[in-house]
Amino acid sequence: MKKLFLVVVVVVGLAVWWFKRTPPRDPHYDAAACVAVDVMGKAAPDTDSAFLNKIRTVIDNENSDYSVSKVKFSESVAMVSIKRYQSLSSGQKAIAGQNLDSCINVMAAGPSEKANQQTNL
Repeated sequence: MKKLFLVVVVVVGLAVWWFKRTPPRDPHYDAAACVAVDVMGKAAPDTDSAFLNKIRTVIDNENSDYSVSKVKFSESVAMVSIKRYQSLSSGQKAIAGQNLDSCINVMAAGPSEKANQQTNL
């Protein structure tokens, strides 16, 4: 009986972990966030839902009729990119606001490279 209970607890624990885990970061969504910030307004939207809608618009535009490989929009992966952008320092956000290439470079480096990002650029 104790073994069965232990197996059930492990299975339930694995199921909870599987469904609650953070999705992996997708650089494609980071680039879409940069387009949403740089091209569609020069500033990040005030709310997560507005930011999410702008990323959805960018992904939808990429998935036009002439697109060879379409990207399936995932709200959870988009939220990872939004949180990544929001965790950047104000200096990194200023660099990211310069142009699309610098935004993509800052997003690729991420918030853990704050000191190096400002001195190297």
